[in-house]
Amino acid sequence: MKNTKVKKVVSVLLCCTVLMFMPITALATDVKDQVTEIQPRLTYIVDAEAGLSINNGIATVDCWVKGHYNDATKAKVIAELQVKGNNGWIAYGTWVDTQNDYEAAVYETKGVTKGNTYRVKATVTVWEGNASEELFLFTDEVKA
Repeated sequence: MKNTKVKKVVSVLLCCTVLMFMPITALATDVKDQVTEIQPRLTYIVDAEAGLSINNGIATVDCWVKGHYNDATKAKVIAELQVKGNNGWIAYGTWVDTQNDYEAAVYETKGVTKGNTYRVKATVTVWEGNASEELFLFTDEVKA
């Protein structure tokens, strides 16, 4: 009689343990699927980057964009060096490169004032025929 009671208790505990873990596994699968579904995807822009470095009072701005090698018909980069003011960011220098190709790039330097904080805003665009895609990139703030 004791063996029968022990077997029933162990069976009930095993069933409860299995049932307890089933919803957790199902939830983990659902979350994984949701994350996969909300990832942003670019259509025409394959890769792009905005960079800023400051050394010895000289800011170096390095921005570029690439489209699909065989499909892109035009690429454009607008790189704007900005200085932080009391009321926000102020344009300090702007450069543009437009190419009838799959890539464009801006690489420029400009003197900056020690103590001020700078960043780069890059507007990059890639065309495939009449359709285009635009992306805005910002660098981290850099103190001169």
